[in-house]
Amino acid sequence: MFGLTQPQDRMSFKDIIGNRIKQRVRSKRGPLTPPFELAYRHIFILPTRFGLGFGFMLFFMALGGLNFNNNMALMLVFLLGTIAQTTTLIAYRNLIGLKIDSVFSEPVFCGEAVLFRVFINNNGVRRRFAVQAGFSAPQDCRDFKPHSSEALHLTRPGRQRGWQKMPAFRLETRFPLGLFKAWSWIFPEHRCLVYPIPARRAPPLPRTGRGESGLARKGEGDQVHGLRKFQPGDSMQRVAWRASARHDELYSLEMETPREEACDLDWDVLTGTDVETRLSILTTWIIAADRKQLVYSMHIPGAQIAANSGSRHRAECLELLALFKQ
Repeated sequence: MFGLTQPQDRMSFKDIIGNRIKQRVRSKRGPLTPPFELAYRHIFILPTRFGLGFGFMLFFMALGGLNFNNNMALMLVFLLGTIAQTTTLIAYRNLIGLKIDSVFSEPVFCGEAVLFRVFINNNGVRRRFAVQAGFSAPQDCRDFKPHSSEALHLTRPGRQRGWQKMPAFRLETRFPLGLFKAWSWIFPEHRCLVYPIPARRAPPLPRTGRGESGLARKGEGDQVHGLRKFQPGDSMQRVAWRASARHDELYSLEMETPREEACDLDWDVLTGTDVETRLSILTTWIIAADRKQLVYSMHIPGAQIAANSGSRHRAECLELLALFKQ
């Protein structure tokens, strides 16, 4: 009854090649699902565009040195080449031993960006510099102090209601000189719930028609709730002088703000609209009822939630709408 099949977007040639590479990496290196620690076989190293340009420069410098028999030019080529080769080891050591602990995300509404928090722990004694993470391009970059934990933030657009699976992301570094890039693909088994998009122009909240109303909120208000003993800090204007005189003790008026009537959010009330429009209107009603702290129930085909209020009740109703499939 509940679930949602994500539509497959048309992929470009670059995306197809990238997916095949990811599948190859996953089959050869394992699932790499958090929590796990990066080992030597998980990390790949290749030169960046800047590194390739630097390599071509060294190549032509070596040709010039050999052509003109310039030993100083050749010595400079070998020195720069040695430094560049050493950066591969530094980049590798910048990632090795990092532990990807977990991934956390909160539900969002359709059209909003899904925020994935990737918690990474540096258990080593070395500081890790400029560690980046992203799906296709780097989205966040952090330095990791020794024996510390940081969260990298990755975002994806929530385009469809229902469960949205977190795609594979890349953890990489170009430290120290940007000549080489060391990276590893991470394949998290994590998903985020996307609620239906709220309707912009929804009808007013429906009433129960049974005279039900929510519990009044005690405190500041316009109506009298009852009497209580006077407490330090109470306003003298709220003192009930007649009651205090009868009991030889000060009493204060306790005020309240009455709540509006309870709501029945019924699917069948929204006639003449399609499924997604009904889900959007119900989503707007749930948000409005929750803001007003009303007691509300919800009925949709195949499921019914009893009247209640609060954040857990709101989340339960929105999840039911997000996973609805007729």
